[in-house]
Amino acid sequence: MSRKKSISIISCASIVLLLNANPLPGQQKQQLPVSMDFKVQRFYRHRPDGKPGREVMIYFRQGKFIGKGTLGVECGGGKETIPLESREGIDSFRVILPPGAGVAADGEAKFVLHSGNKELEGTVLVPALRQWTIYIYPHAHVDIGYTNTQANVQVIHSRNLINGIELAKKTADYPEGARYSWNPEVLWPVERYLKMASPQQRQYIIDAVKRGYLNLDASYVNTNTSVAADEELFEFIDHSKDLEKLTSTKIKTYVQVDVPGMSWGLVPVAARLGIKYVLAFNNGSDRVGRSTELSFKPFWWMGPDGKSKILFLQPGSYTPGERAKGHDYWPKMLGQTDTSKLLQIVKTDNPRRQFVDKYLAEKLPELEKSGYYPYDIFAMSWAMADNTPIDADLPDAVKSWNEDYAFPHLIISGATEIMQAFEKKYGDQLPVLSGDFTEYWTDGLGAAAKQTSMNRVTKERLIQDETLWTMLHTGKPAPRSEMKEAWRNVSMGTEHTWCYFDPSKQPITNDILQVKFGYFQRGADISDSLKVLALSSVTQNGSSTIAVFNTLSWNRSGLVLLSKSQSEKFNSINDNNGKPVLSQRLSTGELVFVAKDIPALGQRNYFLKKGKYNTNGALAHDNILDNGLVRVAVDLKTGDISSLSSGGEEFADNASPTKLNSYRYLHGDDSPEKASGTSDVKISIKENGPLMATIRVMSSAEGCNSLIREITVIAGQPYVDIKNTVDKQPVLKKEGIHFGFAFKINTPVTHMDIPWGIVKIDDDQLTGANRNWIGFQRWVDVSGQDRGVTWCSLDAPVFEVGNMTANIIGSATNSEKWIKKIDPSATIYSWALNNHWHTNFPLSQEGKITFRYRLLPHNTGYDAGLANRFGLEQMQPLIVSPVKDNKETTPLLSLQGNKNVVVSILKTDSTGDVVQIRLRSVSDKDENVKLNWLSRKPVSVDLLSNNAAMDKSPQEEILVPAMGVVTVEAKFGR
Repeated sequence: MSRKKSISIISCASIVLLLNANPLPGQQKQQLPVSMDFKVQRFYRHRPDGKPGREVMIYFRQGKFIGKGTLGVECGGGKETIPLESREGIDSFRVILPPGAGVAADGEAKFVLHSGNKELEGTVLVPALRQWTIYIYPHAHVDIGYTNTQANVQVIHSRNLINGIELAKKTADYPEGARYSWNPEVLWPVERYLKMASPQQRQYIIDAVKRGYLNLDASYVNTNTSVAADEELFEFIDHSKDLEKLTSTKIKTYVQVDVPGMSWGLVPVAARLGIKYVLAFNNGSDRVGRSTELSFKPFWWMGPDGKSKILFLQPGSYTPGERAKGHDYWPKMLGQTDTSKLLQIVKTDNPRRQFVDKYLAEKLPELEKSGYYPYDIFAMSWAMADNTPIDADLPDAVKSWNEDYAFPHLIISGATEIMQAFEKKYGDQLPVLSGDFTEYWTDGLGAAAKQTSMNRVTKERLIQDETLWTMLHTGKPAPRSEMKEAWRNVSMGTEHTWCYFDPSKQPITNDILQVKFGYFQRGADISDSLKVLALSSVTQNGSSTIAVFNTLSWNRSGLVLLSKSQSEKFNSINDNNGKPVLSQRLSTGELVFVAKDIPALGQRNYFLKKGKYNTNGALAHDNILDNGLVRVAVDLKTGDISSLSSGGEEFADNASPTKLNSYRYLHGDDSPEKASGTSDVKISIKENGPLMATIRVMSSAEGCNSLIREITVIAGQPYVDIKNTVDKQPVLKKEGIHFGFAFKINTPVTHMDIPWGIVKIDDDQLTGANRNWIGFQRWVDVSGQDRGVTWCSLDAPVFEVGNMTANIIGSATNSEKWIKKIDPSATIYSWALNNHWHTNFPLSQEGKITFRYRLLPHNTGYDAGLANRFGLEQMQPLIVSPVKDNKETTPLLSLQGNKNVVVSILKTDSTGDVVQIRLRSVSDKDENVKLNWLSRKPVSVDLLSNNAAMDKSPQEEILVPAMGVVTVEAKFGR
């Protein structure tokens, strides 16, 4: 045995390690040091009795210990004696304390060193230290395009699947905790791999999942859920149901990485689809605002319905692995487009060299000192960075660590194992929270405003495509694969990555960006083709019979526009009773009319005629629009709406500098008062008839070649239509375009629509939620006790409350600009466009981009049912088609009951024999509704719970929970 200057005492169980195998001389001198110092270590060692014990380092001062003696140890009620023997002398050694010492509470350890007739005493405080279990989640962050082209990112993650499974196989006989398993993080890599896989490769993945080598979680990609459409969330998580079926393995956890925040509407959808947990690794620093305030604070997240509930955990950021080790590897892969040169695996000769030590030494004491983390379970990410290979050192590092230490004990795991451990040990102790975890990275959507608008339209059209198919193709199999691919492209559009991490680098930035833009276009193209396919059974081009279809579940009226080519041979329109319908030829050559009382989930036919009818009258006079229901005045100097009145009440706040539909251009992080407006305003009347009138406002606007604002009113319609078109200049300096709306409403309260819920601004937002800018679904309502305005933004999904509070540039880590509380305000801003991001997004935007808004003033207080219906009508317009004959299709069903409950979608399966009907309630109390079957009677009607039938008896009445969603499945016989 080699000579050393210290002796290593393994435990207090009378075990001695000699420094030299030779016996001590009979006349060996005895020597004691003058004093002892102590260092209590932040881990537990293994004792010979199998129990963990705290380790204490003892340092002798002013002399070594030489000779024979004993060390008495007393701590935590336990006493042990250690014989010591040293020939050459020792200056330090390690002691493992008795079991239980320093676990539950601080304690004092007393040490007495005896040698001959001499004695030396010392004491040390042993601070309480939890016996931590550390769950390590191995993954590579899936950032589709950020570090490489989308195709190469797919190659990297496909390799990771195989390499991860192979490593899991090789370590299958390792001690428990050190056995490897791979987490693809999201399902996109698995779904893409399986799409191209051979039968053998497919079975390989299935077997790996069944054996626990590969852990699957529910999210398809890392996305912005705050701007999802309600049905989009079902489609998004539905990928997990496909893989559940394929692998016969339940998927229980939704994993989100990088993106700070998450829609409250995810909770009822996840719960409905059998997802019990959410594990979210935050970015941690870059434009995350106050979202990290929810880190290390697990809670039960109650849905807007007050019934659905999932366990949520945000265990810090996903960067520990990158900071410890990955920084040596990911830069080598950055922008490397030659796949043969991409690193495929990380493997070193020293697995423990760059490991978890520093991170745990930082975070565990921090959490123990905090007042909010009483748990001894700790979850952490282990990723080399974005789109990196697996760290093959991990199982050996964990194995070695666990051999050295009893605690912290490391376990390589998947998300569900982590969450189940929390639930089992602490589930009944965790708080229950309700509210929206409003996202922060929705600002990026304004950095590609045109594509964001495109996706927004596509989502709503796809919902209509589903319903329209069910309306017109009774008993026919729906094109499910096409529907799924359209939704997949929608998801790839919303996925949080847009282009290369350095947007100035070419050609890789444009290569990635063009693929990204392709997702938006394909989604739009497929949704268009599905609409044509749904109408194909009734359409006849050139027909003078026009069918108007209503895909919503209440009778509605609305403006219908016929193209110039479709209507140019005709001059008027009759309804199905042969009566003339008021119509108007526009300056564009299009023909418009208002289709009235179109049946719920049904159609009404109209007939083009050549004869002319008297259409005298005008709704516009100078700078005024007035249809008898709403009156609008346009400011001659600014082009803003200076007056909006309805029922004799004024809804525009003339005391505010913002007015309504005010253009505001803000440089970088300038204060809001520095924003510029419009100049060189020219106002003209574009359309002016008895049916529709439009005032056109042309002006100069900073950042644009021009700004055109068109304000329209329609006869019989109580809302104002606004269309703003910016001809954008390609500005590289940081900029933001905002459209302000200052309403005149006393004691205002603002509500917004989210998927499957409604958020009362500030009150229904979690601590740490984004309050500087807010992503929403279809509508925002600002109301006082007796009046208000419902505001819809059809293209831009982000708004601000009170002022332009999105003027934050750069990472803004710990910036004081992040809002903690939103004060009530009747002013909102649409944050339409920006280039605030320093990475991942296009540097500039140019060309014509349109932003549309609808304003519905109401002389009543807030009414969720009316606001929801108005929002749906704007986002899902009436569908028009020339048809073969005058036959009007009988609706499949009608919904009877409270107006606060609507049908969200009718969805036919791949057999044609099953239709799902989704019901959404915005009522604050439970509501009973009834489905009246009109054209086809089902053989059974079941309520679905966790995607399975819950009640096998036909439903006469259906209870829809307050703010809840119910899925009904109707089965039809042939």
